[in-house]
Amino acid sequence: MYILSMIGYIMFALLLMNMLAKARPRIKEPIPGKALKSLPMKLSSRFQLQRSSLLALLTGVAFGVATGWLPLSTAGIVVTVAVITVLLPMRYTFTTKGVAVGEGMFYPWSDFSGFAAKGSSLKLDHPSFFRKLTLFVKPAEMNNVLEYVERYVKTV
Repeated sequence: MYILSMIGYIMFALLLMNMLAKARPRIKEPIPGKALKSLPMKLSSRFQLQRSSLLALLTGVAFGVATGWLPLSTAGIVVTVAVITVLLPMRYTFTTKGVAVGEGMFYPWSDFSGFAAKGSSLKLDHPSFFRKLTLFVKPAEMNNVLEYVERYVKTV
């Protein structure tokens, strides 16, 4: 039983490290291209970015507490670190080479085959179903962002 508990703790640690790496990477690579515009990410955008890790953490915490192998204090620490990670400020940075989400993920314009803007969301299409990217931009900034996207995304 001790081995399974350790595996559970390691899984929690890996998920939290993954979330932190998306929000604040330890090794920051310079963003390629000339910076055109930088916009703050809304809270809903940060939740969207971290949703798979959050769901896995919350499911693990719920089952761990329900079965008794995860102490409530440890569950509280895991949930607190996850919430703090989501609350860390992040930015979208549009460059001549692509778009950076936070400081850890960069997507080149060549990865996208099209886009669709609706309200405050901008969906960048990728030929692969799993690589689509949705950006949540304030409606007041959408025209500026669309100007960059139209210039660099080659629609098929």
